[in-house]
Amino acid sequence: MRDATSGAEIAPRKLPQDWMTAGSARKVYDALERAGGAPRFVGGCVRDALLGRRIRDTDIATPLFPQAVIAAAEAAGLKHAPTGIAHGTITVIADHVGIEVTTLRRDVDTDGRHAVVSFTDDWQEDAARRDLTINALSATADGTVHDYFGGIEDLKAGRVRFVGRPEDRMREDYLRILRFFRFHADYATGPFDPSALAAASALKDHLKALSGERLRQETLKLLVARRAVETWRAMLDTGIVAAYLPAATSIDRMAKLAALEAMLQVALDPIRRLAALAVTGSGPALAETLKLSNAERDRLTAIAAARPDFVVGDATLVRRQVYDLGNALALDLLLVDWGAGEPDAVGENDWHEAYEIVRDWKRPDFPLSGGDATKLGLAPGPEIGKLMRDVEEWWIAGDFAADREHCLAELMRRVEGRGA
Repeated sequence: MRDATSGAEIAPRKLPQDWMTAGSARKVYDALERAGGAPRFVGGCVRDALLGRRIRDTDIATPLFPQAVIAAAEAAGLKHAPTGIAHGTITVIADHVGIEVTTLRRDVDTDGRHAVVSFTDDWQEDAARRDLTINALSATADGTVHDYFGGIEDLKAGRVRFVGRPEDRMREDYLRILRFFRFHADYATGPFDPSALAAASALKDHLKALSGERLRQETLKLLVARRAVETWRAMLDTGIVAAYLPAATSIDRMAKLAALEAMLQVALDPIRRLAALAVTGSGPALAETLKLSNAERDRLTAIAAARPDFVVGDATLVRRQVYDLGNALALDLLLVDWGAGEPDAVGENDWHEAYEIVRDWKRPDFPLSGGDATKLGLAPGPEIGKLMRDVEEWWIAGDFAADREHCLAELMRRVEGRGA
């Protein structure tokens, strides 16, 4: 099997693994099995287990109807929540970990955004409604893997392929257009599946009908996937980006940012990468389309704004920028501007030195407050605010070297000077 992370040939990982034989997932599995539920682990946890990747979420499917799942959980002393009961999903909680348990389903009707389902006891019918072959795998706790559509061979080949006709799967839920690109970026080692790429290009305009929340989830995951840069480039070439996120087109800047992140071993961040892609000033529009949180919106807007470039080459000025922006935003601006800069416009050593300051020099707090001024006899009001800002500027101009005692002395000198 080819490891989609490294591209190296590896032997298939033997199942079962520890998470299948002990812990919270096994407690839920056993509760369902005692109730005659014939459960299986399904989807991403099976896929990633076969690749030897970290298991992020564990999902279980069963022929039991939702009320029977609830009864099985209660019989085992486990808590539960009806997180998607209309579609057959109950979250069962064991050892404070929620495990999604879903009744086997088949689609009755779809409109590209929502599906009406009915329950079934046919595992292959349930697998057939899933999007990709590598996501249609299921496994019992003894490690037996059930593969109805060639998902294991696709994992071995590093290939991302739909179950059945790509156009049919995408028409059932147009978000699968983005999911195809996201999974290709994370799991594929070769070229795009031609039929899926053609279907995505033909149906791309339907992305506009999807909610921002759903677009957000897939987009942010895609931006930090292993092959994000080349995949986004392909999405630009096929018109996918123009169909739903037309201001995210600066692919060369994102590519340079990605190279910097790898060189510096900086944690990948989807908002920073989105800001690198963004046309100047487009942060608010991108944030609205993707329904970003307020914090994400503010950060994206700040990075993508029309603003002066981050200044490097002067350690004092770098520290001043860190003080004004905070370490996190300063790092964002530095990396994006470093990636956007013209070759040789600024020495690489200057960028590296600035990066080390931003990384290691923690923004200090100004050691005085307005209360220090009132203790010197000044009445509260605008004058105190101006006086404190003046002393703070004096402290900054001295490269933050003055301690509280020296700042108090400077404050007193200025107060006495006012009375002279």
